[in-house]
Amino acid sequence: MGNNTPVFFIQDAMKFPDFVHAVKPEPHWAIPQGQSAHDTFWDYVSLQPETLHNVMWAMSDRGIPRSYRTMEGFGIHTFRLINAEGKATFVRFHWKPVAGKASLVWDEAQKLTGRDPDFHRRDLWEAIEAGDYPEFELGLQLIPEENEFAFDFDLLDPTKLIPEALVPVQRVGRMVLNRNPDNFFAENEQAAFHPGHIIPGIDFSNDPLLQGRLFSYTDTQISRLGGPNFHEIPINRPTCPYHNFQA
Repeated sequence: MGNNTPVFFIQDAMKFPDFVHAVKPEPHWAIPQGQSAHDTFWDYVSLQPETLHNVMWAMSDRGIPRSYRTMEGFGIHTFRLINAEGKATFVRFHWKPVAGKASLVWDEAQKLTGRDPDFHRRDLWEAIEAGDYPEFELGLQLIPEENEFAFDFDLLDPTKLIPEALVPVQRVGRMVLNRNPDNFFAENEQAAFHPGHIIPGIDFSNDPLLQGRLFSYTDTQISRLGGPNFHEIPINRPTCPYHNFQA
């Protein structure tokens, strides 16, 4: 799971279907497209106070990033890292753009929407083609599992961020986007991202929304990609000769 804001709108997976319906176009006339600035969404927000944290992030300049190359990424959910001795540490994942964060102002965003709806895609594609490869640093916020209740908020609540002043982000790696896809459908549209696709050493927490996503994302990929063998599609297959942990 990854967003460009550090929190999510809800903390309970049972609310997820209602939230999805709330951000779709208004049902009686299917307007507006591609956004949620309508009464259905605001009615939902008014009835779910937990949404307000992420609403404030979305209404800030974070909601209109200047480029995918200058956008942060957040895992939102708290996962667990398991060491060789079986000891667990809570973790939240971060991507920090090396180019720094930048946003559009409202007037710029309005003009670009009309002139070039593909502005962000085009910007990313052309930068990579020109050799100006976007780079992101992978960071971790680590909290020993025994310190779960040392804070005055729930570490497993995806509507709450963990302040970096309390738990600094430790840089552990980097990702460089050094080529564009050769086949957009095969390499992008068929990709099946799923928080349940983990590797040894990473485990789930009891975050209730994460637990719900473990089901809903599998269900979505089965529907979207035509069946339960979506993990055998080339873009989703392991490139190394190991099990892919799919039953």
